Amino acid sequence: MLATQVGRLGDMFGRVRMYEAVARKADAERHLVQVQHDLLTGAYVDPARSRTTVTDFYRTWSARQPWHPSTRESVRTRFDNHVLPVLGARPLGPLRRGDVEAWLAGRRLAPSTAGVALQQQLSSMLGAAVADGLIARNPARGVRRPKVNGALVVPFTPEEIDRLIETAAPSFAVALVLGARCGLRHGEAVGLTVDRVDFLRRELTVDRQLVTGRSGGLPTSFGPLETANSYRTVPLADSTVTVLAALLEARGTGVDGLLLHEAGRAVHAARFGYLWRQARRRAEVSPTARFHDTRHTFASVLLSEGVSVAATADYLGDTPGVVPGTYTHPMPADHDRARAAVEAAFRTAPLNALRTG
Repeated sequence: MLATQVGRLGDMFGRVRMYEAVARKADAERHLVQVQHDLLTGAYVDPARSRTTVTDFYRTWSARQPWHPSTRESVRTRFDNHVLPVLGARPLGPLRRGDVEAWLAGRRLAPSTAGVALQQQLSSMLGAAVADGLIARNPARGVRRPKVNGALVVPFTPEEIDRLIETAAPSFAVALVLGARCGLRHGEAVGLTVDRVDFLRRELTVDRQLVTGRSGGLPTSFGPLETANSYRTVPLADSTVTVLAALLEARGTGVDGLLLHEAGRAVHAARFGYLWRQARRRAEVSPTARFHDTRHTFASVLLSEGVSVAATADYLGDTPGVVPGTYTHPMPADHDRARAAVEAAFRTAPLNALRTG
C-alpha cells in the first residue's frame, strides 16, 4: 500500500513538473513572439538599457541640451528639488504613467508656470529616453496635473504696492515699480538698463534680460528673452516716470546702466528672492505672495480700466489667449463700478410693489 501511494505521489510530482515545463515553454514562446513583434515595429528595448535610473539619464540628457545658462540653472533646481528625490533611483523601464501621476499628486505645486514647466521638462526628458531606445513609451505623456481649488494668484491693491515700495530696501524699490507699474518679469526687471527707458516718450523697451546664477556663480550677462512675444514696448504713466526719475536721482545706475543694483552690482537670483521676502514681511502682505504677483497686479489694473485684452497681452509680452484666464481677477475698485452700473440701470426701487405682494 505504501509503495503504491509513493508511486502515485511520484507520478503527481512528475505531472506537475511536466505542466511547469509546458507553462514555461508557453511563456517563453509568448515572450519570443513579443520580442519579434517589437523588433519588427521598432519598439524593442534592451532590458539592460532600461535599467538606467532616472538620475543617470537626467545627467546625460541635461548635459546635451542647448539651454541658456539661466534655463539650465532653473531646470537643475526643479529636478533637484522635486524629481530626483522621489524618482531618481527608479529604473526607467518599469516606470509607468501611474507612477508619474502619483509623483505629481505629491508635489505641492499649483498649476502655475513653475508646475507646468516641471511636468513638461520631465516629459521631455522621458521622451528623449524613448528616442534613445531606453524605454518603449513615455510614461509622462498625457498625464494631467491634479486640480487645485481657489485662485492661484491674487493681485495686490494699490495701497499694498505703495506699502511694499515704501518699506522695501532702497535697492529693491525699483524692482517693485517695474513689476507693478510696468508688468516686467523678474529677469526683465533685473536686466533693465537706463538706455531702455525713454522719459520723453514715456515708454520703456523690453528686449533682453539679465542672466545670473542663483548665488552669483554664473557670470552676469545679458541674454535673449524667452519668447518672441516677450519683446515689447511698455507705455509709462506720468507718475511712473516721476517715480523712476526720483529713484535714479537718489541711487544712480549700476554696471552697464542697470536700474536695479546694489552698490553698482547686479542682483543675482537668490539675493532677489531674499529682498522680495524681506519687502513682503515688512509690508505685512500675504506670506505666500510672489514677486510675479506685482506683474499680475499691472495686468489686472489695465483690464479693470478697460484696456483691451490684445493691448494688455502686448504690454505683458504674453499671447492674447493667456490673458483672460490668468489676469482677470477683479480689483477692489471693480466692486464700486459694479454697484454704479447696477444703480444706473435700476434707478428706482419698486418698494410699493414688494409691500403689496
